[in-house]
Parts: sequence; C-alpha cells; structure tokens
Amino acid sequence: MFSLFDNEEAILDRTEVMLTQLAAVADGVKVLAEAYRRGYREQRRLVRLSDRMQADLQKANKRLGEQQRDLQSLNEALSGEIETSARLEAELRRLADTDPLTGALARRRFLEVCARDWPRRPGQAACLLMLDLDRFKLVNDNHGHAAGDAALVAFVAACRSALRSLDAVGRLGGEEFAVLLVETGPGDGAAVAERIRAAVAARPVATDSGPIGITVSIGLAATGPGESLEAAMRRADAALYAAKNGGRNRVEPALPAPAEPAPTEPAP
Repeated sequence: MFSLFDNEEAILDRTEVMLTQLAAVADGVKVLAEAYRRGYREQRRLVRLSDRMQADLQKANKRLGEQQRDLQSLNEALSGEIETSARLEAELRRLADTDPLTGALARRRFLEVCARDWPRRPGQAACLLMLDLDRFKLVNDNHGHAAGDAALVAFVAACRSALRSLDAVGRLGGEEFAVLLVETGPGDGAAVAERIRAAVAARPVATDSGPIGITVSIGLAATGPGESLEAAMRRADAALYAAKNGGRNRVEPALPAPAEPAPTEPAP
C-alpha cells in the first residue's frame, strides 16, 4: 500500500519541481520579452532621432549652401567695388598729377619728380630747363583763348618729341613750363633744349583764323649733387629772362652755380 503511493508522490514531487522550473523559465522569458520591448522602443526612438538629425542636417546644409552663395555674391560685389575704387583713385591721382589741358605734370607733381630724381651722388648730372612761350598774351588777345589753349597743347607735344621717357615736363603756371633732364650733362642738355626750341618753331598752330607760329625761350641750368633744386631753378629762371631780353626764341645757358667754399684748415 505504501509503495504504491510512494511512486505517485515521487511523480508529484517531480511535477512540482518541473512546474517550479517552468515558472522560472516563464519569468525569464518575461524578463527577456520586456528587455526586447525596451530595446525595440529605444531603437525606434533612436531611428526617429536619427531621422530628425538627418533632416536638420539637410536643412543646415541647405542654409550653408545659400550662405555660401550669398557670400560669393558679396565677395564678387566687393571685388567689383574695390576695382572701381582703385580705378577712381588712379584717375583722381592722374587728374591731380597732370595738367588737364596739356597733359604735362602739374607743378606739385613735377617738383616731387625733381626731388625724387635729383642727382645726389658724385658724378651724377642733370639739366633743368625753364621754358616760356614768347608773346603768349598776344596769341590770346589776337586769336582767342581757344587758340592759346591749342598753342599750349602743341608746345607740350613738341617738347615730348625731343624728350626721353625718363625725362619730365611740367606746367608751372600759365605759359611757363619746366623740364628735368636726368643723367644729362651740359652739352647734351643744350642739344635737347635746342631741339625743343626748333620743334616748337617748326609747328604752326591751327586756329580759326589760320595757322600761327609760336616760339619759346629757354633757360638752361646744368646741375649736380652739390646744388639744391631751388638754387638750380633760380639760375634757370634767370637764364630764361636773359633769353627773353636777348631777343626770344633762343636757349640761354645759366651762369655756373656758385662754388662751395673750401674747408678751412684748423688753427695749429
């Protein structure tokens, strides 16, 4: 009797153990399912977050592209403004540096060029010419100011025909002009001055009343590093007046520059 029930009890015990084990497995499955569910929800959240980030990135890239295009347009506009400003500055400088009628250097610019190119080292030489159109007032009075302007333009053209590119011609005022011949000694300077005088005399100026002849008087000062620009201009100007008083239409060399006093020996 007891042996029969013992077998059933053993079966029941094993059954209870199995049920306990199955319950533990079920709990584990529940935990696994819950973990999977949380992972799935997190994955969906991350996917949605990634989609939003990609959309935001696309918008940012689009805005960046628009900003780059705007910046390029601004750079192009700025470059155009800089080029325009540079052209205007160059034109203003040209207008300030040149006489608008004749194209000769303005007085201020001519003096700047003289100061820059003036001989400073031993052995260097230059010639300064002062030039004045003869009886220019009569041209204006008899033929009008348009004829006077034409005479000035023709005069500067004649000067340039006898000059090198490194020489400078400037309008000091009215019909008075000056020429700087760099790296030029007295003999060559006199030859250039004579070519200018002859070229001016050989070019009649066309006017409404017919061609008129013009001439020029020239004072020539040969100079070097021992003399200032102001002193050379005074000598050339004095020579110009001598040319006027000597009959006009001529080249007059200036008196030599005063010699510098010799250094005195110290007392013994």
